[in-house]
Amino acid sequence: MSTASAEIVSPVPADAHGLANVLSFIEAHEVRHGTSPDPAFFLSGAGEHDRVELTEQLYEVLKRVAQALSHGQSISILTRDQEISTQQAAEILGLSRPTVVRLIQDGELHAHVPGAIRRKLRLADVLAYCEALRARRNQFITESSAEFADADADEVAELLAEAKRKR
Repeated sequence: MSTASAEIVSPVPADAHGLANVLSFIEAHEVRHGTSPDPAFFLSGAGEHDRVELTEQLYEVLKRVAQALSHGQSISILTRDQEISTQQAAEILGLSRPTVVRLIQDGELHAHVPGAIRRKLRLADVLAYCEALRARRNQFITESSAEFADADADEVAELLAEAKRKR
């Protein structure tokens, strides 16, 4: 398994004009041609016949990268089988590192120790856990919303005050 770190790409102000041109080209092409007929995009080199057609998947990735960079956002390029540290997992999940360690000890996250000390997790496992966590949160919100849908403002205020007292 790969242990290489993530490649982080941040916007370069000097590239803003070129990036805007690429994004404008992509958007204009989609407006003109839509999805039918299937658009074909190519990566070309210096020679006249030095080009290769991009797959639809690679085109979509490049489009999302161009959109993010044009909005001033940094991007990370990761492979899903990449191994990450407990600290990196914590950052992805928005949790503390000790919480991630506890999740590993409780069997909720799988990790292994390739050396003598440090645990490693597969990025794919962390992302899957993140999705499961998001789904559980959404389910909780949906159920809570349904449970208190008929409550009036005074009841809600009273419930909140009671919850604060119990803390």
